[in-house]
Amino acid sequence: MRQAIKTIIFVTMVALSLASVINIQPVSAQAGTPSELISGVNSLRRSQGLSPYTVDSFLMSFAQTHSNYMASLGIWTHTRADGTTAFDHGIKENVAMGTSMSINYCIYTVWSDWTHWETMVGYEAGRVGAGVTVTDDIVYYTLNVLPEGNVYNESPGSENDATAVLAVQETPVQFSPVTIATPNEDGIIIHTVSYGETLWSISETYDVPIDQILKNTGLSPATTEVFEGQQLIIQTATEPTQTPTNTATVDPGTPTPTQPRPTLTPFPTRTPAPTLTPTLPPSIFHLALGDSKNVGIGLILVSGLGLILVIYLGFLKKS
Repeated sequence: MRQAIKTIIFVTMVALSLASVINIQPVSAQAGTPSELISGVNSLRRSQGLSPYTVDSFLMSFAQTHSNYMASLGIWTHTRADGTTAFDHGIKENVAMGTSMSINYCIYTVWSDWTHWETMVGYEAGRVGAGVTVTDDIVYYTLNVLPEGNVYNESPGSENDATAVLAVQETPVQFSPVTIATPNEDGIIIHTVSYGETLWSISETYDVPIDQILKNTGLSPATTEVFEGQQLIIQTATEPTQTPTNTATVDPGTPTPTQPRPTLTPFPTRTPAPTLTPTLPPSIFHLALGDSKNVGIGLILVSGLGLILVIYLGFLKKS
């Protein structure tokens, strides 16, 4: 009995020692590799009766570079580091991000809408590349496709009828493009989720980030799925622009600038006006001598008279 107790104690101590050494990690869904993402897409294509995409080395690098860039930003985006998009180069692109997101969840849930589904099974053939980057348990997926042909155009019915692509399936998936809701008078945009729509497709259609839609709607940031009939607030009310009321304003007139008070200048001493003296008419002498011509005539007359007087007194009177 005592030996059995010792054995039990020994086994328990060994178990505790092993538990303290072994680091037990919680089980969680693991992100796939770029090759596994392409395999998942090609499996979907085979289920639709389509040939698999051909792996292209350039597209592999193109997609992986973009996944790395999204991880550096911490968001999903179609805009690359140089400001361009894959669509600018004629390349189709699907992107996604999520915590420990599996490839199947990415393909069949996140990318199950019209836009993403077309990239994966909308074309007869094409070249493909994929990128996967994981940062802090968040995985960033990128799928790039250079398509060849368009199976929609060769299917019966409307050329935009995505269900025609899935006709080979026993239970085809029904989905349609996201219809944009009309804003209310106050600017609020409320979108009612239709069957087959996802947060990703709604976000891309309205060009509003998913976290902003979740915040506007009052949902948890960890929300990844929406259901048919659910209402999402895409945009909150916009502040109305206040129109100023026209109030009659009394014109105060142009203000007259206040001039500094001038320094008093002493008045000048008044000079008494001169007494006006009446002007006398010119004398006869002044009139006679005022003109040179008159003076000459006067001198001649005087000389003549003097000569006559001398002759008279000197000669005639003596005779």
